[in-house]
Amino acid sequence: MAPNYDELPTVTFAIFKNKYAKSERHPSEVGEIEMTREFLKEMTKTAKATGVIPKIGVAMWEMVSKKGLEYKNFKLEIKQSSIPNVVEEVVEEDDGLPF
Repeated sequence: MAPNYDELPTVTFAIFKNKYAKSERHPSEVGEIEMTREFLKEMTKTAKATGVIPKIGVAMWEMVSKKGLEYKNFKLEIKQSSIPNVVEEVVEEDDGLPF
């Protein structure tokens, strides 16, 4: 049975202007991602069930904080198009009963 993609876990994170950048070699924006247990479990479950590492989709919004700080807010989600349609086969065990 295919997963309900509306219920798959997502991860959100923000990227801010790097106020410590002193040269062009420093990144202009920085942030960090904290992967949730649910997201990692779904990635692992999908990879094991299908034999394919699913692709991660990224969406980005330009935002302004309540304090007026501009930042970019991102959302990661497992791309449904990267997951093959796998039908689980139900195997009934023979318990020796005639019915």
